[in-house]
Amino acid sequence: MVKVVNLLCFKERVNLMNISVVSYLNSAPLVYGVTHSGLFDHSVILPDVPARGAARLSAGEADLALVPVGAFPRHGEVEWISDYCIGVEGPVRTVCLFSDCPPDEIRRVWLDSHSRTSVELIRILARESWHRDWEFLPGSEGFEDWVISGQDAAVCIGDKVFKVEKKHPYKLDLAEEWKRFTGLPFVFAAWATKKHSDPELIERLNEAQKFGITAIPQIAREWSKNLYLPEAEVLGYLMNNISYNFTPEKHQGLNLFHSYLNATRQS
Repeated sequence: MVKVVNLLCFKERVNLMNISVVSYLNSAPLVYGVTHSGLFDHSVILPDVPARGAARLSAGEADLALVPVGAFPRHGEVEWISDYCIGVEGPVRTVCLFSDCPPDEIRRVWLDSHSRTSVELIRILARESWHRDWEFLPGSEGFEDWVISGQDAAVCIGDKVFKVEKKHPYKLDLAEEWKRFTGLPFVFAAWATKKHSDPELIERLNEAQKFGITAIPQIAREWSKNLYLPEAEVLGYLMNNISYNFTPEKHQGLNLFHSYLNATRQS
C-alpha cells in the first residue's frame, strides 16, 4: 500500500518530459505503459521511427527515449535505464533478411533506414558469422516492395514484415542467427536518457512497463485489427517472440553487440 501511495505522489511531483516512443507492435506494451498507467500524464509523447527517436535524444529534443541500441554503442553516451527492453531469446520474426534466392547466392543487401541496430547487426553477422562480402545499399521508403529480386535481398524490420514474409521464399531471422552465433539473447531497443536519471524516474518507468505488459491481451486485440492479423497470431508474437525483461543475459548480449560495433569503428 505504501508503494502505491508513493507512486501516486511521483505523478504530482514529475516535471514535464518529452518522451520519444516507437510505434511498432513489438514496442506497444512498453509504450502502452507510459501512455496509460497515469505515471507520465504530464509528459509529451513523441511517436517516432527508431532512428528519429535516437536523433531526438542526441539533440536534446527528448528527455527519455525508447531507442535502437545500435545508435549509442559507446560507454557513457547514454544511460540505459529500466528493467525492461525490446529483447529476444530466439527468433524475433520482425527483423529479417528476405530474398528470392538462397542466402549463399545473395550479392547485394538493401538496408532498412528506420533502425540502425538492424543495419549494424546484419553487417556483424555477414562478416563474423556467415563470412559474406555483400554489397550493402540504403533502402528508401517502401523499398521492400521492389528491391527483393534475383540476387538482391533486403533487411526489413517492424510491422511491414508481416506482409513481406508472405512474398519471398527465403528468410534469415537476424535475432535467431545472433543467438546461434553467440549463444546470447539480443536487445533491439531500450529506454535511454542523456540526463542523470534519478531513482524516482526509474521506479516510475519500471512500474509503467509492468502495467503495459499485463495489458498484452488487450493490446493484441487492438493491434490485430490494425494489422489485419488474427488476434492469436499477434498475441503469440508478443508473448513468444518478444522478451521484455532486461535480464543479465540480455545485458551480456548488448555489451557484446556494442563491442563488435566499437571494434569495427576502430579498425
